[in-house]
Amino acid sequence: MQKSVRGHKFHLWSQHLLEKHNHTMELRMFGEKLVMTDDPENIRAIQETQFSDMFKSQEQRIIFQHIFGDAIMGLNGEEWKAEAALYRAHLSHVSDSVLAVTEKHVLNSFALLDQEGNDAGDVFDRLQLDVVTEVFLGESANSLTSNQQQFREAMETLQKVACMRQLLGRVGVLLNDKYLAPQAVRYVQNYQDALTDNAFSRTGDKPTSSNRLIDGLISQGKSRQDVRNAVISILSAGKDPVATSLAFAIYEIAKRPQVFAKMKAEVEEHIAPNALPTLADLRKLKYIKMVTKETLRNHHPLGFNTRVTNDDITLPRGGGPDGRSPVAVLKGTQIIFSLISVQNREDLGTDDASQWRPERWETWKPANKWEFVPFNHGPRICPGQQFANIQMEYFLARLCQEYESFSLTSESRPQEGLMRLELNTKLAYPVYAKFVRKASN
Repeated sequence: MQKSVRGHKFHLWSQHLLEKHNHTMELRMFGEKLVMTDDPENIRAIQETQFSDMFKSQEQRIIFQHIFGDAIMGLNGEEWKAEAALYRAHLSHVSDSVLAVTEKHVLNSFALLDQEGNDAGDVFDRLQLDVVTEVFLGESANSLTSNQQQFREAMETLQKVACMRQLLGRVGVLLNDKYLAPQAVRYVQNYQDALTDNAFSRTGDKPTSSNRLIDGLISQGKSRQDVRNAVISILSAGKDPVATSLAFAIYEIAKRPQVFAKMKAEVEEHIAPNALPTLADLRKLKYIKMVTKETLRNHHPLGFNTRVTNDDITLPRGGGPDGRSPVAVLKGTQIIFSLISVQNREDLGTDDASQWRPERWETWKPANKWEFVPFNHGPRICPGQQFANIQMEYFLARLCQEYESFSLTSESRPQEGLMRLELNTKLAYPVYAKFVRKASN
């Protein structure tokens, strides 16, 4: 398993085993029993029908302590519900004023994409960091216009360490980020403190009408520590899935000029020349929505998720010779459910599931919603899914307006079926592309 992680093939390794063992299997790692599944009925049980029987474990909370603190990502039960309601009030509301903020940073990202040799995935990560920090935290990181990337580098380091610790099971809990990556821990903590101090200075510890999420938390009476913990959760939830999905989309579109031509034709049909896309315009872009849905299906940005049972339970499927009978899972067992694998199963209604093909969405739809889980379902559905979709659609629409074409350069390595496993499932290698501006621009 460790070899598959290092070779960016964990998804392929786990998918092969799940296919071999009827899509639910038991593993042992360092003496600890794990259950892994990509059965949609089991995913439904985990996320909805047996939601209260499973939770984020204390071990996960410890491992991700220096990334998320005690914020929403590690909470359970009533604590989580209360925190999610606060987040949802801000993350689910997207206005044209948010697009105005996005546009400013999109232009900065285009300036970098114009320079051949820049990693497009890196540009998108910086783009979303700048957008999310300005929209939700009140001040942009301005990473697209700066050579100082300490925060991003520190977060990437801690995500790699946390992923490694999680794969080690209970052994990983005994390790400590303060010793494995002390500089990264210090920088992230300093960044959290600075943003929190600025937010309290701005609001004066009084209620505010601002739509910024961080100001809203202060208005709700959250403590300085609560707000500090929320900073990284906001950044990770708002930045990483969008940046990762855009990187995968550009990689796939660059290999298919006909897809970009179809996207451009749609934009030209629905958006007036020299006009910036509005929310109303984005709702008309059906093909671009297919491109984003197909990217989220074929390259799920989260990929894998975990829960721990708080009692002896049964999952709907996984037992018996054909894996279709219920299976017992003992209290305290860690369950890993593969969202990327369930969305790429070729026995669930489409025989080319491993292929990236947006046109499938013209005629095909999953048999049920548990076969397509881009933002989770059930009580723990991602509160930022609308924001994420609009960010992707807006960027792709603007790309169509500004560029004639783009293609991968010789420096870009093939990475079909590969992905780098961190907190999210990211591209295994950088994406280098040559972007050609439209003559009129």
